[in-house]
Amino acid sequence: MNKMWARSGVLATVAIAVAALAAGPAQAATGRLGWQATLLPLPAGANPAGRGYLTASDGHGEYTGSFIVDNKLQVVSWRGGKPVLRGVPDGFEWAMVQGEDSAGRVYGEALDYDTGADRTFTLDATGFHLWAAPPGYGDFGLHAVNRRGDAVGTLPTGDPAKHLPAVWPAGATAPTVLDWPAGTDGVTDIDDDGAILFNGFQRDVVWKNGVSRPLADIAGFSNPHGSAIRNGVVVGFASNANTSQAVRWTTPENPVPLTGGDYAIDLNGGGLTAGLAPIPGTSAGNPIAWRGTIPGGGLKQPGSYLSYQPFHVSDDGTFVGCASNGPLDEGGVPVIWRFNP
Repeated sequence: MNKMWARSGVLATVAIAVAALAAGPAQAATGRLGWQATLLPLPAGANPAGRGYLTASDGHGEYTGSFIVDNKLQVVSWRGGKPVLRGVPDGFEWAMVQGEDSAGRVYGEALDYDTGADRTFTLDATGFHLWAAPPGYGDFGLHAVNRRGDAVGTLPTGDPAKHLPAVWPAGATAPTVLDWPAGTDGVTDIDDDGAILFNGFQRDVVWKNGVSRPLADIAGFSNPHGSAIRNGVVVGFASNANTSQAVRWTTPENPVPLTGGDYAIDLNGGGLTAGLAPIPGTSAGNPIAWRGTIPGGGLKQPGSYLSYQPFHVSDDGTFVGCASNGPLDEGGVPVIWRFNP
C-alpha cells in the first residue's frame, strides 16, 4: 500500500470496509430511473485517477473528502458541483477527512511525514485548527463526528498498549474520558444525542449515560456488528459460518433484516441506508439502497468505472463515495448518487 494511505488509525475503518465490500462486476446503467451517478470534477493538480475518498457532507449540498493534489493528500469540498481546494494544515503533508457537521465544520487527522506528528483538526471558514493533547494523554484519535459536532475517538495513555475512549463535545476545550463498556475494544460512531456505538469482541454495544445495550442476534446469524448509528437506529451486519446478513436495529434489542443485502454501510437522519448486495459465488457485492427496511434499488455505474461504492449517506438524500478501475483500497474519483424518479 502506498505510504500516502499507510495509516492504521484514521484510514482503518475505510480500509476494512473497502476490503470487505470490494465492488463486483459493474451494474448496467439502464434507463434514467433509480440512483444516478454523477462524477464530480477534480481540482487542478489532482491525480487523474482521483486517489482519494469522498466521505462526508454538511447535509445541505456540500460534499467533502481527501484527495491527492500536488502530491499531498488534501481536503477538497464540492459546492454547487465545483471543487474547492481546502488544503492541508501548515507543516503537514496528509489530511484525512473523518466527518463534517451540519454547520459545515470539517473534522479529520493530519500527518507530518518528517516528524511523525499526527494531529486532529477542524476546518471552518477561518481555516484549520489543530487540537491540543489534553494533559496526561496523547493526541486524540478521531473516529467519528455527529451532526452537532461531538467527536468520538480514543486517547493514548502512558501505557503504549492502552487507549481509552473519549468524547470531545462540540465547542469544548477538553475531552470527556470514558471507560470501555464490558466486551468492547473499539469506537465506531456517535449519534446526535451522544449515544456511542462501540465495537465488541463478539457483538457491538450502544452506550449512553453509563448504560450499555448490546446488539441482539438475528435469526440464523450471530456476531452482530454496527457500521453507523443515527437517531437511535443502528445499521450493520450479522454473520454465520457461510454468509452475512445486512441488519437494521430499530433499537439494540430489535434487529430487522435488510432484504437483499449482506452489509449495511451508513444511514442518514431519514433512514436512507447504503449497503451491498452479494454476488453469488464471490466475496464481492454491488452497492444498493434501502429506505428504512424497504429495498430502494441499486446504485448505477459511474461512467466506465468498474469498482464503486458509497461511504456516506447525506441528509440531503445523496449517496457519497468513490469509483475506480482498480481496487478501492487506495481511493478513486469522487462520485455522488441521487435518485431520479
